[in-house]
Amino acid sequence: MKKIGKLIITSLVFSLVGFNVAFAEGYDVGVIPLQSSSTVIHADIKSERVPAGTILEARMETPVNTHNYFEGDTFRANLLEDVRIGNIIVLPAGTMVRGSVAFVKPAKRFRRGGELSLNFDHAVTPFGKQIPLTAKVSRAKNLNSDGVFVTGGSYTKSLGETFNTSANIITTTTEYCVNKGLSFWKGLPVMVTAPAGVCVGAMGGGGYFIGKSVYNMFKKGDNIKINPGDMVEITLIEPLDVPIN
Repeated sequence: MKKIGKLIITSLVFSLVGFNVAFAEGYDVGVIPLQSSSTVIHADIKSERVPAGTILEARMETPVNTHNYFEGDTFRANLLEDVRIGNIIVLPAGTMVRGSVAFVKPAKRFRRGGELSLNFDHAVTPFGKQIPLTAKVSRAKNLNSDGVFVTGGSYTKSLGETFNTSANIITTTTEYCVNKGLSFWKGLPVMVTAPAGVCVGAMGGGGYFIGKSVYNMFKKGDNIKINPGDMVEITLIEPLDVPIN
């Protein structure tokens, strides 16, 4: 029995040594080599490119203004129409596009109006994929040629409007007095009514100009207000690659 036990132990020792040698030399002993145990999965992700310059029509879903919004504040809008590449709809109507306030200047005194600039930086696909994009607002209400929302108000402009109104007061008063003077006694009273009309008109028009000019010095301009439902036109500055499932 002792000899049989020794033989069994000896056989186990030789088997273990042989296994280790075979493993070290890369022989097949029933164990799959480490380098062949992993399976490489190649994900073939298709995408479609929306070229730069593409125009997207969108409807604002959140309000933005120059009164209580600051640089970096976010907003969102939804596309109004499908974006197609050939027959493929890459961004369906209703796709969310998000952005942030790039520049804001609130309205100030001297009738200086607010200014606002918006950047669109992400689109969210129907599959929940967030895609970075670079786009600017290219057409909207109160948008100037530089892509900035402005109200157009300024103290200089208000001075011009006030001057025109004052001149109209003087002209209207003078013409009224002249016509009245010419309407009876063969027009002789015009020699009195005409100068009187000029004086009254000058006093009225001058008083209006001074009063309105002082008032506009303390009056704030208008703030930019973009409301939910307002339409904007967005133009892609860089191409947009959209994954297609």
